[in-house]
Amino acid sequence: MLNSKISKAVRLALMYGAVSATAFAVNAEESEENIEKIEVTGSSIKGTDLAGALPVNIISAEDIKNTGVTNVGDLVAQIPSMQGFTTPVSSVGGGGTGQATASLRGIGEDYTLVLLNGRRLAPLDSGNAVDLNSIPLAAIERVEVLTDGASALYGSDAIAGVINFILKDQADETTVSARMDRPKDGAESYSLGITTGFGDFDRDGFSIVASLSHEKTETLRSKNRDFAKTGFLEFEVDGNSYFQLNGSGNAIPAIAHVFIGERDEEGRPLEGAYTKSFSPYYAQNGSCAPNTAVSPFANAGGEDCVFDFTSTLEIYPENERTALLLQGDFAITDDIQAFSTLSYTDFTLTSRIAPNPTGQLNLGAVNGDSANSVLYTKYVEQHLTEEEKANATEFRAAWRALPGGNRTNQYDNTAINVILGLEGTVLNDIDFNTAVVYSKNERKDNIKNGYYNRATFAPTIASGAIDVFATADEFAGDQASQDAIESVQWRGLWDTVETEMLSFDIRASQPLFELPAGEVYVGYGVDYRENSYALILTDAQKNREANAPANDTGYDLERSQYGVFTEFQVPILEDLSANLALRYDNIGKVKNSDPSDTQNYESNSDTTYKLSLRYNATDNLVLRASYGTGFKVASLRSYAQPLANNGVTGSAYTCPDLGDANREAFCPPGSIQYQAFLKGSPTLAPEESEQMSAGFVYSPTTDTTIQLDYWSIEIEGKVEAPDFDYMFDNVNLFNDSFQVHTSRADDTQRLLSVEREYMNLGKTETSGIDWKFSFNNELSFGQLKTTLQGTHIIDSQYTAPGVVPFEWESSLGKFGTDEEVVFRNVAQIQNTLTHGDFSHTLRFSYKSSYSDDRVEVVRGTIANPVMETVYNDEGVASQAFVTEHVQLKIPSYVKTDYKVDYFGFENTVITFGINNLFDKEPPFSLGDPEGHLVGYEGRYYDQLLRTYYLSVDYSF
Repeated sequence: MLNSKISKAVRLALMYGAVSATAFAVNAEESEENIEKIEVTGSSIKGTDLAGALPVNIISAEDIKNTGVTNVGDLVAQIPSMQGFTTPVSSVGGGGTGQATASLRGIGEDYTLVLLNGRRLAPLDSGNAVDLNSIPLAAIERVEVLTDGASALYGSDAIAGVINFILKDQADETTVSARMDRPKDGAESYSLGITTGFGDFDRDGFSIVASLSHEKTETLRSKNRDFAKTGFLEFEVDGNSYFQLNGSGNAIPAIAHVFIGERDEEGRPLEGAYTKSFSPYYAQNGSCAPNTAVSPFANAGGEDCVFDFTSTLEIYPENERTALLLQGDFAITDDIQAFSTLSYTDFTLTSRIAPNPTGQLNLGAVNGDSANSVLYTKYVEQHLTEEEKANATEFRAAWRALPGGNRTNQYDNTAINVILGLEGTVLNDIDFNTAVVYSKNERKDNIKNGYYNRATFAPTIASGAIDVFATADEFAGDQASQDAIESVQWRGLWDTVETEMLSFDIRASQPLFELPAGEVYVGYGVDYRENSYALILTDAQKNREANAPANDTGYDLERSQYGVFTEFQVPILEDLSANLALRYDNIGKVKNSDPSDTQNYESNSDTTYKLSLRYNATDNLVLRASYGTGFKVASLRSYAQPLANNGVTGSAYTCPDLGDANREAFCPPGSIQYQAFLKGSPTLAPEESEQMSAGFVYSPTTDTTIQLDYWSIEIEGKVEAPDFDYMFDNVNLFNDSFQVHTSRADDTQRLLSVEREYMNLGKTETSGIDWKFSFNNELSFGQLKTTLQGTHIIDSQYTAPGVVPFEWESSLGKFGTDEEVVFRNVAQIQNTLTHGDFSHTLRFSYKSSYSDDRVEVVRGTIANPVMETVYNDEGVASQAFVTEHVQLKIPSYVKTDYKVDYFGFENTVITFGINNLFDKEPPFSLGDPEGHLVGYEGRYYDQLLRTYYLSVDYSF
């Protein structure tokens, strides 16, 4: 009798994906009453029922090993339901700082709650997203992924779901692990780790696990990958030749910008004044220098040569991580135990992006035949007419500081998490769990190279000591020039970001009363937490000593919040049960330590609920469904950030038609990235959501499981900043957002810039189907386990930012206006064959095709562009490049991974693996979301290519 119940319980566990085999302990000789109570992600009620009404996917330690990944960020990226997360690739010019995040359903990283042993962690910024780099992969026992909204249980930010990392709490032996990874031509990595344990909880009344690991990954340069080595792209579409120059007007040799005429007292050009922009190198030689090409969109007055900055990139950043974990369980009484977790992670990422673009650096005034810069006399004036020389007043140069090396930032990230708590049973049948959690992240931005002293940089160039009109080879051959550029380098700590969280929670569950169909259980609890976010600027940044991106002000923001929840588990019929969860959240006012901030911030509160049903239609078929609501408040900075530096626009734009000549007079010439600013809004309303799911689990045998769940998420009032493309395309809606600001590169210059403000921009609607098939086949020579799983997105749309009435957009199966792609289908097939002393795992990872961004390109080739005759307003003819808009179809992508484990040596596991077995390159694309990676998508595909790895685990 007991064996049949155990068999059914295990089958139910497999059907629901609710727990792993390590989550319960049953012995055939024990009585039914000795089955251990468990707590599963998605419910606060402990019980012996191993199944639930919500879809929870378990990734065991064995599953983690089979993926072949080396860090938690890459592990999360393997989950088919994860889309829209951040990877360290975003540090290559995309503004990232090396973080890795989790994002279910492609909705965004702030909507997926990340837990460590069931508790929250401090976020990486002022919102909710957690940096996965702070979690050591070697210490993870399993991962529980709840792919359904859980706001009513966990709080407002669990709209898309929950990912709970469960750390090892028992180690009977010491295990030493070593691994080496070798892609071709870069990104080599190694890792070392040791995990050990002391005590056996059942025998000794205590158990301690200690784990220490260290990993290091080298950089990967763009020149070492054919698909990434250049931004000068040539390709064919329907038999026609095209090219696209992803280059920069900050070139080497430099581009000269000479202002002809006069300005008024506010800097506006007077009538008849203009800027003549041209490449002195081209004017002298009739061609552009190496690694540059003639711009298809040159400004009036001469040829511009744009620089191929992509060729200088490091496309996978160097990083190093050291992690320590200590976890202990201690018996207080027979029914109560204490638990504690201490994790410390030191993660360093070195980001090397393209060499410094100076912008139009002011090199002094011009007055007829005299100029403040010797470079003007040497390189520029000979290419001006006598009239232009007589009326020239300003001389600027746009240079790419290639001789000074890549802009290099070292981000030192440290994270500490401490959990202290008690759990057990009181008053015979009340299971409780309570803990205090302290979590802190600190990220230091250290400038290591490629940024320059603002006080001495331009004067040194103007003096001629740094010859910006020399070629790269000429510069490299001149030691005096090299010494001069080294003398103006600025290095040091730039700023520090600190986030802290202090929380307390207590939760309990107990039976209430008996119904004919079974016992009614109740879960209940309260939680309280304080979050703070601080951006600490150094004096160097406050004084803008370097020409690095600078913030105008620091922040020191905090707020507190509390929640109260209850949950009822009700057996309606013998085979039908319901679960109802209710939660009240109160999120306090934002507090800003800056006394100049006089905004009246408001607190927000709401009650959310979730109703779920489970019906055991037969012994082999279970039906389940849920419906719930959620709400989410904006991040601290979204409320309280004053107008601050937000870098530059991702794409280049021409001057918008504002209907205001006074502002348009400050437009940068030609097509260029505009300065961007961003500010918060104290009047932001909470986002509100509705989530639902319905599905079934069919398990005809203990060896076969079929799962399918439909899900839907709607969010209204989503907080975002308007998209740059949309703002430039709809100037009538955002006219006031285009304002004149001082140039960050030159205090004497004013430029039209773009201001954005966080808003409640509209709605998102996302729905799809998660599916999973698991088979276990006993063969004559071994055992074959096969798992097929994936996510099919039915609908994914969002309203265009800032548009009333709503105008719907979508990134489903295409590069959307939000510069994201939501893949309609993501799937995996994994086969593991175990026989004798060997275990083989073959994995296929699939992403469906999509439509690329629609971009403007040039007909012909770079060497032989197609030209046409055009006429200006005065009827003067000139030659221009012929341009067209194209939209590529990006094909589907399959990556194959293989590994083999050998167990033939006592206490030793040797693993040899090949990731990307067939050396599959990312497909060619023209979308440019990150600003630097062009010609392919680094966010979605493997740029390491075929990677061999060898690992050894030895236990004693």
